[in-house]
Formats: sequence, structure tokens, C-alpha cells
Amino acid sequence: MEQVQQFPHLQQWLGLSVAGAVELGHIVESPIIRTATSIVPLGWNGIPGEKSTEQLKVDITGFRLHMCTLVHAQVNGKWCSTTVESFPSAPDYSAGNGEPPKLQKIRVLVGAPLRRPPKHQTLADSLMTMFPSINSETVNLNKEHDMASSHQEKYLRPEGLSDFFIFCTSDFSTASKEVHVRTRRVRLLGLEGAGKTSLFNAILGKGKLTHITNTENLQVESGFQEGIAGGLCYCDSPGVNLQELAIEASRFKEELWRGIRDLSRKTDLIVLVHNLSHRIPRYNHPDSSEQYPALLPLLDQAKSLGIPWVLAITNKFSVSAHQQRAAINTVIQAYQASPSTTEVVNSCPYVMPGAASSSLPWGVMSENSDGRMGVQKFLSAPIDLVRRPFRRKDTVLPVEGVDSLCHVVHRVLWSHEEASLEELARDRLSLELAREHAMAIDKKDSQAKASALTSAAVGASFGAGVGVVLALVMGAASALRKP
Repeated sequence: MEQVQQFPHLQQWLGLSVAGAVELGHIVESPIIRTATSIVPLGWNGIPGEKSTEQLKVDITGFRLHMCTLVHAQVNGKWCSTTVESFPSAPDYSAGNGEPPKLQKIRVLVGAPLRRPPKHQTLADSLMTMFPSINSETVNLNKEHDMASSHQEKYLRPEGLSDFFIFCTSDFSTASKEVHVRTRRVRLLGLEGAGKTSLFNAILGKGKLTHITNTENLQVESGFQEGIAGGLCYCDSPGVNLQELAIEASRFKEELWRGIRDLSRKTDLIVLVHNLSHRIPRYNHPDSSEQYPALLPLLDQAKSLGIPWVLAITNKFSVSAHQQRAAINTVIQAYQASPSTTEVVNSCPYVMPGAASSSLPWGVMSENSDGRMGVQKFLSAPIDLVRRPFRRKDTVLPVEGVDSLCHVVHRVLWSHEEASLEELARDRLSLELAREHAMAIDKKDSQAKASALTSAAVGASFGAGVGVVLALVMGAASALRKP
């Protein structure tokens, strides 16, 4: 190192900016993370690695990911254990033949939080000071840009996934990226009075982490509500109006297509809600003489787009026990549903009045909304003091079938989980490519403008110089012609 000063060409070739420091970019190229995507696991309760929840999967796409030796994740400020499920192999080409790197993919499973932070964090900080080519400011700018873009998207995210970063470490550097997390949406569909709102409240009441919001500013129609329970976003909407069935079908089609174009508003599953005490409304199909259920055109729109659906039959105890099976089979056959994806539920407590309350006057029971009678009203009612203690009281049937319905929804969505992960990764990659293409066009235009201004300045200076030379020559010639 003492003799390096005598050989400036050797110093320039080594790239020594400071004695003993070598720029990393001249030695090896670092891995690049283009996208990091994940979907909220089923049964999410705010802590990764829980036994009752599915595994948190992260798909990482980028260049030179085969050079990574360590992969760690930070969820909500806590370092978590990771397991690399699939790791790319080293490419066949050499780095010096000018071929562009190939896009690679890594699947990472995020586990429970670590008791101690990983050691690679301090190693990365020491490498930042040792190798000047690693610019920490660009990494922070990328983090801030990704966080700003994620907050602008209009979708709900459950608690515990607000800050989610992934770190890929090689022998010389660490690449980081904020994970784009998507929550799958479940849409409740049914007629007016089918029990969608009661089912919506029952599902959100079962979940430990619930978040309800009114999305009137996101939708054209009013009355839409969204809530998160069990890692899924449930959407409640007004009932389908049979008087405007054609308009309802076109509106539902537009909603589904809006989700195809924008994954943050995509409907991943539809829960068709039917009240067991209601008759199935039917309509005459123009191409057939048979009658079909009125909601069948809306289901056909979802089937054409490959969106799965589940049948939920509410108001279970409105039909007597010996007639329930026949009524349920009629609904299943009418909608052509599968028994494995059908669940009969009672979304709110069902009160069966007893003999004591049925014998009282109607005015006594209807005065108070909470079912309790006033003292004067109670004393004025005819009471048989001998028979009253032996009369049957009101029977309250509890909520049933909501947990089973959630299990059916989870099972159907789990079968489509891999397709959802691949779709999200492709969508984010296309957005990144489009953004970089736009930035490259803007940079090219700015460079073209700068080069045009430079050439104009050079031309002007060259013209001015030629004019000065011609003036001097002409002046000298005129001076020589004088006697």
C-alpha cells in the first residue's frame, strides 16, 4: 500500500478512493429485490407462527438471488424466523459475457418471532461503512417510497402486518424490501331480508381481531361495510332488488371486473345467503321455458371469472325439525350447489315464545323493547297464580353454524391460495416494470433536452468563434491593403 502512490494507473484500476478501502461495485454485483409479496394467512391473529393460523408465505422476485446466504423478516418491528422453501439455482452464464441477469424467485416461510435479533444486522452496518458502493440513503429512499405507495392503496390490512420487511443478505451486502401484503375479500350476496348483515356481524364477532369500516367513499352505492376477521375481509352490501334485477346484474358484473383490474378490490369468494323461511324467487329465462332462481345470473358472472362461491342458509330454526332437510335440499338443488360447500347457520339468537308469554296480552309484550314488562302492566294482566309456575318459559336458541361456515370458506380459499400468490406476484412485477419504464422515458427525455441545449450552446460558441476569426482576418486584410 505504501508503493501504490507511485503507480497512479494501478490506483485507478483498483479503484482506491481511500487507503485500504475498495469499492464493492468493482468486485461483485449485489442481489436486487424487485418485488416481495404475500397474502394474509387464514386465521391470522396478529402474531406470525401461531399454531391456529396458516404459515405466512412471502414470494421474492429479483436478480442474483442465488447469491443470498441469509433471509430474515421483520414483522411489526420484531425479527422473525424464516425458512426458505424454494431457492433458485446458480445461472449457467458468466458475468462477463454481457448477458442480462435472469429473473429469479424465492419462497420464504415466516415463523415465530426471535428471542434475539439476528447477527447479520450488525454485519450489514459494518459493511455499509467499509464499502462505499453500498448507499444506505438509496435503501432508505426505497423503503419510504414503498411505504408511501402501500398507504395510498385502498384496502384493509389486519393488525400486526403494518410494517413488514424482508432482508436478503449475501457475502458482501444486504438487500431489503417492504412486503406488499394483500387481504383476500369475501363478498356476501343475497336478497333483501336474507340475513346478510346478521351473518356479517356474527362472523366478525367470532374473530379476535375485527375492524369495521364504512366504504361509502370507495363505492358508488351506500350501505357497504367491510370488516376483517380470521385474516379475511368480509364485505356486506345491500340486498339485491328484484324490481331492478337487470341493473343489479350489470352493477355486480362491473364490481367483479373492477376487482380483476385492481387486485386491492378483487372478490376472492362469494357467500350466497338465503333465508330458509323465504321462497326462492324465480324468473323466466328468454332462451328456455324453464324458470331459474333470480340470483342465478349474478352467480353466472362470478363463475365465468373463476370466482368460487359458498351457499349459506340462514334462519335455521324458522322451519320445524322434520321439514328442515327437505327445505335445505330444495335450496341446494335450486342453486345447483355442492353439499360440501353448503352450510346451514343461525346467525342470531332465535327466541321461541313459551306458554307464559303467549298467554299475556299483546300490549304487555310490545311496550318494552327489551322484553321486560312494567310493574303496572304486569299486575293488570290476568295471571293464574296456580298454573303460572308450571308454564314453559321462552326458549332462546343460540347462534349455530357460523364457525362451520368459516371453516368451509377457509377450505375453499386454501385450495386457491397458490393461484392467488402467483397472481399477486405477477401484478406487482408488472407495476414495477411499468413504473421503471416510465422513469426511463422521463430520464431519456431529460437527457435529450440537456444534450439539445448543450449542442445548441456548442454551436453558438462555435459560430461566435468563427465570426471573430473572420473579423480578424478581414481587418488584417484591409489593413494590409492601405498604403
